[in-house]
Amino acid sequence: MPRRTSYRPGVPCWVDCITPDLTGAQRFYGDLFGWEFADEGGNYRLAVLDGELIGGLGTAPPGRWSGAAWNVYLATKDVDRTRADVEDLGGTVVMGPVPAGEDGRLFLAVDPQGAPVGFWEGHHAQGVVLADEAGAVCGHDLVVPGADAAERFYGGLFGFRTGRHRAQGVDAAGDEGRLTLDLHGTAWAGLVEDPAAQPGWIPYIGVHDLVAAEADALAAGARLVRRPTGTRTVLRDPWGAVFGMTRPSAQV
Repeated sequence: MPRRTSYRPGVPCWVDCITPDLTGAQRFYGDLFGWEFADEGGNYRLAVLDGELIGGLGTAPPGRWSGAAWNVYLATKDVDRTRADVEDLGGTVVMGPVPAGEDGRLFLAVDPQGAPVGFWEGHHAQGVVLADEAGAVCGHDLVVPGADAAERFYGGLFGFRTGRHRAQGVDAAGDEGRLTLDLHGTAWAGLVEDPAAQPGWIPYIGVHDLVAAEADALAAGARLVRRPTGTRTVLRDPWGAVFGMTRPSAQV
């Protein structure tokens, strides 16, 4: 069982879904991925698989925003310094930093190309604990109009550089030459350059059978966002939050 016990600055360390229908979202994602949910008080639930943390589901505080969205949070050791760096590099802070219970502090921003992104300073080393297997987070995409601008912003924050994924195998044919965001020699996210798409970070959840899982999601009210490749598909849940599914072996 792959477990992550620490995250270096810049590495995606947490995901959560803000939704107008917390009960319905728990049912949708619980049925799709086998998640159970722990009540954190108020309108926030921790998603759990086999007793390990996957991410969170919650409703937006009054007056913050409406609709639904999946948020990806990048780890930082100093949330105040990162907030200043975000603004210096052309990003816009939209909330925080605010305490997240006793676990740490976070803030939400929009990068210079319009992609919402979160930042998390944890009081513990770990964020998402279970990763890279079916039912857990198995990768992320950053969808933006321009790869160079993404490298300037995230490189300025944490040192990310643009790389290129060399996929292998029959199922990975659609991934050959795929751009990535690399940090310290590791590809931590796919980099999708698409001027026509809504900018944003997309978390991918692992599934053993991509075709069957996609069919189950569509039958439960999801809609297809990006035509599936051999290793991944992107959907919009019944409330509008965008997420992906992938085989656990596809890490970026």
